Amino acid sequence: MRSSLRTHLTYWLTGPLLLLVVAGSFVSYRIALDAATKAYDSALLDPVLAIASHLRRTGSRLELDLPSIAIEALRIDTEDRVYYQVLGPDGELIAGTPRLPAPPERLAPEAHVFYDAKLEGERVRVAARAVKVEPGTAIVQVAETLVKRDKLVLELLVASTVPQLLIAFAAVALFWLGIGQGLRPLDRLRDEIAARSPRDLRPVPEQDKPQEVRALVGALNRLLSRLNAAIESQQRFIANAAHQLRTPLAGLKTHAELARRQPSTLELRSLLDMISGETQRTSHLVNQLLTLARAEPGEAASGDQPVNLHETISRDLRDWVQRAVGKNIDLGFELDDAWILGEPLLLRELAANLLDNALAYTQPGGSVTVRTGARDGESVLEVEDDGPGIPEAEREKVFERFYRIPATGGEGCGLGLSIVSEIAERHGGTVELSRPPGGRGTLIRAVFPRLAAQAAHAVLPVSTRTVPTSR
Repeated sequence: MRSSLRTHLTYWLTGPLLLLVVAGSFVSYRIALDAATKAYDSALLDPVLAIASHLRRTGSRLELDLPSIAIEALRIDTEDRVYYQVLGPDGELIAGTPRLPAPPERLAPEAHVFYDAKLEGERVRVAARAVKVEPGTAIVQVAETLVKRDKLVLELLVASTVPQLLIAFAAVALFWLGIGQGLRPLDRLRDEIAARSPRDLRPVPEQDKPQEVRALVGALNRLLSRLNAAIESQQRFIANAAHQLRTPLAGLKTHAELARRQPSTLELRSLLDMISGETQRTSHLVNQLLTLARAEPGEAASGDQPVNLHETISRDLRDWVQRAVGKNIDLGFELDDAWILGEPLLLRELAANLLDNALAYTQPGGSVTVRTGARDGESVLEVEDDGPGIPEAEREKVFERFYRIPATGGEGCGLGLSIVSEIAERHGGTVELSRPPGGRGTLIRAVFPRLAAQAAHAVLPVSTRTVPTSR
């Protein structure tokens, strides 16, 4: 079950082919054996007829009137041993080998028979003929071993089987190549699906697919349709819920601020401060949920445009500096052009979450550095801090929604890095966590496919550039 479909099909085709080769080899063997038997049986009958023609009766005795040299000539063979025997009408031995097996059946006068037998533990082929002599019938037999016959059968078998095996091997190779060509539509379907972004849930075209693949594509399209509907439903729920929450939260925050300005007791002011803080955090959570809903996979994005990460950071630079000053954190910027293709609002949220995360977990007196630039054909956004850092065992978990490292400070809700990951993935990028070269804190690096500046300016003829800022 773990083998490939190509291998599975090849096995199924190779098995019957090998059975056909075996069957063909068996037929070839039977044909070769029959041909060798007929040819050598015919040659084996010649010495039998020669010996039978030289039987003479001298008085009451039946004799073989053939010189010994002639008999030896009949028995000469370069590969096999030849035996002969002449039996009289009463079964007496007239000449030849006494132990030669008798014919399996009684022969009529002037009839002959061929049969297989064993002589001294060795297989032999025997030709026997009944010769009419007065006053009865003599039996003349000539036997030879089967060396030549076996050799001829083997040669004929090899001559017929080797081409069959070569054809079989060639057929297997053609099967392998042909099945590979036949499965190309599946490879193309795989590549087509793999090339899609997680947001692209459009149906896969069925028109150019083979009939056998259309059922699979149809089932895949139905699954994509249900998945797209489920994602859209989830996004609508999150967006609607967040929108519904924003209005009462904004009112609650306004009323809390108004109440704080009125004369009140110390306990009431403390309670109002707590309500205001919790309302602010809840509003932040709602905004993050809205961002997460926009960043999740769904329909393909239509608002992608060239974005310079340098300019994205510079846009909110003053607000981040004020927040850093308020916490006594040294915030520095090392910004170079880094063009990518994406949605400006989402990329701005990505940068905001990275900076918010760094400032939230860096202690007063610490430092945070933001860098943008192009490296090795990629656009990079880095945020480095010297805070408590993220343990290596927690670096995969911090990208999970609502996950927070135990026993850490900060007032986050565990969605910041999850949003960063979703937005980066939507733009074909990745997010990497590591420890800075100094050995303390956290270095978060978002890496995106780079868009050449020339291509970006071709789309945006008028481009404003922010001068790189350093500490």
